[in-house]
Amino acid sequence: MGSLSDVIDDRVSLRERLLFVPDDVPRVAWFGRLAAFVLMLLWGVSIVFGRMTDTPTVLHLTVILFHEAGHVVFMPFGETLRVAGGTLGQLLIPLACAVALHRRDDNFGAAMCAAWMSLSLMDAAVYAYDAFDPVLPLIGGGTGADSFHDFIFLFERYGQLAHARGWAMAMKALGAIGLLGALVWAAVLLFLQSERLGQH
Repeated sequence: MGSLSDVIDDRVSLRERLLFVPDDVPRVAWFGRLAAFVLMLLWGVSIVFGRMTDTPTVLHLTVILFHEAGHVVFMPFGETLRVAGGTLGQLLIPLACAVALHRRDDNFGAAMCAAWMSLSLMDAAVYAYDAFDPVLPLIGGGTGADSFHDFIFLFERYGQLAHARGWAMAMKALGAIGLLGALVWAAVLLFLQSERLGQH
């Protein structure tokens, strides 16, 4: 087991890795990142304050392919994971993108992908909320009242259907906290990059 100083050093090095910025930041790239940050902020606010009964259509379109692929990828691991795999897929792909970009020293890109993952969780929360009284249209047609609904299946399996809306609100809250953290991370990186702006 390492000493306390080793633990502190590890924490410092993690902080340094998460806040790493290049020595020279092109102005065009920085302003592009600033625009992306503002758009993500505005988009995120609209999702956070959106109603739980409305599908975030544009957001849903960014994750639906990964959702459907998740069902296929997790199919060999049993019925429960196959059904949950849709939501897992739409969360794991943004996470994988964030990790990959961080490993390539693109922390701002990683922060944006972390924000995307948080928004994806809030997208899933809308469907979790719908499970209690299904009215939202599903990709296969119909609603959860007359078609298969992932969250109805999962909540019924674990005896939580009566508490579906509570779970959904918790998912949305967690997504909002994650979004806030990702945006703060991105804002700090933008500030640090602004101190290293090049002339090109």
